[in-house]
Amino acid sequence: MNRFAIVGALVFLNLPSLLRAESMRIEGAAAVYSERDSKALLETLAIQGHQNNLRLGISRRHPVGKMDPDSPLAGNETGFTLSGEIPGPRTEEGTPTFTVAPKIGWLGSESKGIDSVEAVSRWIGTGLSFWTGEDTTRWTLNLQRTFSSTKALDVTDVDGKRILTPERIGGTSAGISWMHLATPEFLWRGSLSTIISDDRPEAHSGSLEGRYFIAPVKAAIHASIARFENRGALRPVTLTGSIAATNASLEWHQKIGERTILAPGYRWYQETETPRAVNGLVKKLGSDQVYTTVRYRFWKDYWLEDASEFFISAGSYQTNTGLKLFHVAAGMTMIVRSI
Repeated sequence: MNRFAIVGALVFLNLPSLLRAESMRIEGAAAVYSERDSKALLETLAIQGHQNNLRLGISRRHPVGKMDPDSPLAGNETGFTLSGEIPGPRTEEGTPTFTVAPKIGWLGSESKGIDSVEAVSRWIGTGLSFWTGEDTTRWTLNLQRTFSSTKALDVTDVDGKRILTPERIGGTSAGISWMHLATPEFLWRGSLSTIISDDRPEAHSGSLEGRYFIAPVKAAIHASIARFENRGALRPVTLTGSIAATNASLEWHQKIGERTILAPGYRWYQETETPRAVNGLVKKLGSDQVYTTVRYRFWKDYWLEDASEFFISAGSYQTNTGLKLFHVAAGMTMIVRSI
């Protein structure tokens, strides 16, 4: 039997426990992205039971009104994820010594540009989390297997070599991440991961993030940096060359009054792409993204816990190739507690 059917059946049998949870977290959001005269709407919905952490997520992106077929927003995309948490033996204090987090997912997309392509991706994975250092450091190990299918392409590259892309592509990713509470005011996290795919060289990535709370002004500063490298010998089964990318972001989270947080931010990205063909031109891409988010919590005494809230976000994205995107998003998180 298909492994996805087995996992899906097991999760489906646990859906009643989601409905019996002491509380549920319901997240819904909608975002509009615009590029020149083209617009697309992204809708997301997630439901999570707090007692068992069984989580179902659904997303859908589709054009709104007239759409330029060559726009990066063209096409449709639908996906879902299903995940849960299985706690291990508990300590004398009642906390689990470790947690296993299985997950499955599916993503289907259809582009209608010059090269019309339909693609489907499915993945299955699991994570293992545990605490060390008197519960100040949390470690997470992740392993995921992805299966993708799309239309095969048979083309001749600029160096005269034939490229035949596969219809089915498999990939495996593994990684480790950690979160450390260094002081009551400072928290930092990091991650390392590797992706092995049938049609690309191995990809390696790493990231660091720090958050520092400034008590006198009731604010926090968030800073992060990440590096991604996808290099190595390229076989004639892909149109994409090797890639090296770096991105960094900086955000200021300001508490206003008892219920509101204002969070402006900036994200910088730079990518160097070497085409598969030896005589192709090396591409250097860069982008800047500026955005602001406002969050309003309906109850004022839940800053350290999950609480119902409303958010609205707006921003702009611009690349050195002339692409400009604008987005406005709004959403709500509802915590439904049983009586």
